[in-house]
Amino acid sequence: MAACSQIYKLSNMKYTVYSKNIMKKSSVFFIKRANTTVTPKNSKLFFLLALPLSIYTNSSYAECTRVDIDHYLDKGFTPEQITTMCTTPTVNNTDKAVNKKLSAEKITATGSDEIYSLKKNERFLKEAIKGRNVLLTDNSLQYTLKVCIEYGDEDMYGFAPKACPKVRYTIARKGLEVIKSQKKYIFFGSDEIKVKSTIRREIVGDLEKNTIEEQQLIQQLLESGDHTVIPIRDDISLDSVEQVLLQVSF
Repeated sequence: MAACSQIYKLSNMKYTVYSKNIMKKSSVFFIKRANTTVTPKNSKLFFLLALPLSIYTNSSYAECTRVDIDHYLDKGFTPEQITTMCTTPTVNNTDKAVNKKLSAEKITATGSDEIYSLKKNERFLKEAIKGRNVLLTDNSLQYTLKVCIEYGDEDMYGFAPKACPKVRYTIARKGLEVIKSQKKYIFFGSDEIKVKSTIRREIVGDLEKNTIEEQQLIQQLLESGDHTVIPIRDDISLDSVEQVLLQVSF
């Protein structure tokens, strides 16, 4: 590294302080007045002038204060020892940039993997669940079913009025548990998986012909609680659906 200099005024006379090999921590300090070179020996004043210059000229080192230098000199430390203590290398800016880039790439790759896995599981569940508008988000599994509910008094033949509204299910992925799976019995019922989680149910259609009082009654009779049964298509393995549901839960 080329020698660097700084002009100081001492007793109204100009001196030039030189520092060589600062980067190697083996600095040589001397003062020149006119054509005469003076080498300081145990001079606190000269060292106080030279050390800040040595540290300042290399921005990758931390600077000691004047109080720190005075303290070290009073304790008997040599200039070389104080120079070593007052120069702590920091991470190169290029290294910082590289590390930052690598960290960003790692985060991006991890995020991409998570998105791919989410979409893959969503495609499978769209094929597996016997419902409409199946959606897998960061927080929930959603789908729409047509649910038939009997309400009101029975007629003379023993039949109660029935409504089959569209119900939107939103099942939280957090805390999602698979309770059991069950295949349909010969021609009756359907393959299904019973799950437990925080579940929201919302009627989203097909009650337009019912009165307000009937709609309110139907809403009250709608399934509630933290358990529900997810209907599964006949040609889909229940074990495969269970595994995917466990994968998406957290």
